[in-house]
Amino acid sequence: MKKKKAATKVQLLSPENYIRQKSKNLPIGACFVTDDWKEQKMCQVIITREHITGNITTCFYLMDLACLGVKDTMYRFNVPVSELEEMMAEQRENGNIFTKIPYKTAHNIIYAGIEFAEKYGFKPHKDFTSTTCHFLDENVPRMKIACGGDDGKPLYASATDSPNRARQVIAQLEQTAGKGNYHYIIGMDEKFNDVYADEDVDENNDDENVETQPLWIENP
Repeated sequence: MKKKKAATKVQLLSPENYIRQKSKNLPIGACFVTDDWKEQKMCQVIITREHITGNITTCFYLMDLACLGVKDTMYRFNVPVSELEEMMAEQRENGNIFTKIPYKTAHNIIYAGIEFAEKYGFKPHKDFTSTTCHFLDENVPRMKIACGGDDGKPLYASATDSPNRARQVIAQLEQTAGKGNYHYIIGMDEKFNDVYADEDVDENNDDENVETQPLWIENP
């Protein structure tokens, strides 16, 4: 009697490990950015790669080109294209309009923001370093992407950060950029007014580095 052959055991990769190890084997698909990215400097970049099934894996990058680089990042693994279309439709209702762009532009927006932030000691979001950076190609031709405020200096907007985080960022800018070489915008809700009241930062502050009106609202 013949012995049965042992079944071959297939080890499936987790989505994170697939993105780290295999995603570059997938062709780049459509890429998008919020259409006011050049003016607002806070933008969402979307990059897709196409599976042979017709599904896509998508990585999202929330970019702060004015100061912090990659503020947040996430992915959707092996999902129908319709899922991305629905998400973009919901974002459109919140005022975020996406423009289709070449991968080269998407790549350069991300890395320009990272390089600018690193000058002042800010690192990309931890999920970028661990996972979504592996989604990006290498040796992509460079493009000039404007970062910082209108004068090229770092411009930090605290509107969506906690008071503690805001204080940390401003302290770091003071150390790495130096006094007079950066700008910041203080959030205008009560929690920020309470925190900064003891630090001589208020609506009547004459410090040229302080802005009191937010330049943008970050939509989740």
